[in-house]
Amino acid sequence: MADRPATPRTTALVRSGKSRLTRQLVGRQLTSGDDVWQVLVDATHRAVLVHDAAGVVQVVSASATELFPGLVPGAQLAEVPDFNAKGSEPFEVERTGVLWRWHSEQLDAEHMAWHGEIADDDAEPWCENCAWSRFLANASRLLTGSLDRDRTLRAIVQLAVPMLADCCAVLLPAPRGRLEWWRFTRGGDTARGRIGHYALESLVDLPEAFSAPEARLTRTELAPGPRPDWLLPVEFGAVGGLVVAPMRHGEHAVGALVLANGKRRGPVDPNRFDEMRDYAIRAATALSQVAAYTAQAEAAAILESDLIPGPLPEVPGTLLAAAYRPAKEAVRVGGDFYEVYPGDDGSALFMLGDVAGNGVEAAALAGRIEHSVAALRLVESRPAALLYLLNQTILGNSANRFATLVVGSLSRHDDGKLELVLASGGHPPPVVLRADGTVQEVVMPGTLVGVLPEPRFSEATVLLAPGDVCLLYSDGVTEARGGQDGQELFGPQRLGEAMAGGAGMSAAELTGHIERRLERWLGGREHDDIAMLAVQAS
Repeated sequence: MADRPATPRTTALVRSGKSRLTRQLVGRQLTSGDDVWQVLVDATHRAVLVHDAAGVVQVVSASATELFPGLVPGAQLAEVPDFNAKGSEPFEVERTGVLWRWHSEQLDAEHMAWHGEIADDDAEPWCENCAWSRFLANASRLLTGSLDRDRTLRAIVQLAVPMLADCCAVLLPAPRGRLEWWRFTRGGDTARGRIGHYALESLVDLPEAFSAPEARLTRTELAPGPRPDWLLPVEFGAVGGLVVAPMRHGEHAVGALVLANGKRRGPVDPNRFDEMRDYAIRAATALSQVAAYTAQAEAAAILESDLIPGPLPEVPGTLLAAAYRPAKEAVRVGGDFYEVYPGDDGSALFMLGDVAGNGVEAAALAGRIEHSVAALRLVESRPAALLYLLNQTILGNSANRFATLVVGSLSRHDDGKLELVLASGGHPPPVVLRADGTVQEVVMPGTLVGVLPEPRFSEATVLLAPGDVCLLYSDGVTEARGGQDGQELFGPQRLGEAMAGGAGMSAAELTGHIERRLERWLGGREHDDIAMLAVQAS
């Protein structure tokens, strides 16, 4: 059963006639994990619990658990301290300084309910409106507790039964001129489907309620013609009363809520129209929140997909591999980025950078840098010259953010060697792993990109023989904190040792090898954005 919020200590419960809750539970299958039952028992004026034939607690109200902390779903009733439940005999016990009287009632062959009430006849009378207020408050908590649309709709129709009516249905606009419907009926299951707009003619006042300018509850009746099976299944029997309520959130119409009673229960209680209208408004609010979240999530997913590094292209005579791990894995994007732009002649331009900070804001600038480089490379392919152009672009649009960056061009010699021309803008130096296991740093002084109007960038040329690898990486690699105290940096030396240990590996195997070393070093601790790009002569 879902966790329940704390409730004020119940000290004003009194005896009354047979509990409404008992009547509501008779003939229903009890499910310990069903939040609908929890709303019902928390709303009743008595402390209530239901156990099965084996004495295992199935459903318990918040007030009963408050009196006896051991009364929780799954507990053996006989093992709860001070709860003297022997057979079905009534008993009295003092709790919280008040004498409580408990009596039992057999619901069916498998379930028994216990009701507790204050034994003081002079206690303050029970307020029915308070029970309804608790029901609506709990309903709001449950309706807004999920951002999943189907789960919210299922909760809307289930929570209303049987507290508000014997049957609850929701009609919503659907694509292609159709309507979506959800229904829950006492003694039945949740049903759903889609139907044409002719369903609006099923009830006399339904068309007006579906587009009404205000949330006003209306007593209605079935229209002449076939009985609407989207609302009333065959087993529901004769109808005792029907009301319909517009579901509105602010100025927006969300749909319509229909409540139906069977003939035995009779007309829907007009004294509870305000509560029913309130419930329809809360249901509409919950659905609107889900719709807003869904729209935002879809927009974020589209933007995020453009920021997440895609698959690397194929470049003749070259093996490429990359690794990417944002600091905030739930966000999936960060300030580290890399990209490879292949040319038509077998050459390529590649880069790896790091925007100050992490998360969505850093990822946004990283995306702008990638788009800028994609455009600038059409007019400038020299790495250092490209960095100068990019610096001016970031100065005008970065909102006080800057980046470090390595840009490289790649061309292939006739003997199979790759020539890399690298330029750095304040970025950690690339590392070259030769086929014989030798590790070399490629040091290139350079200022940060997007800070100074007159920066200085330098270039270096590296030749890669077949099997040699050049690794570009972000400072999230060397500044990863781990060790015994969790504060020691991974550092350039450990990176070099990890590189040397990967001699003879392919580019993909090497980046995977370094990733595993980093995982062991971090030991599950938080880390900055991590990115690696390996270029290998094949």
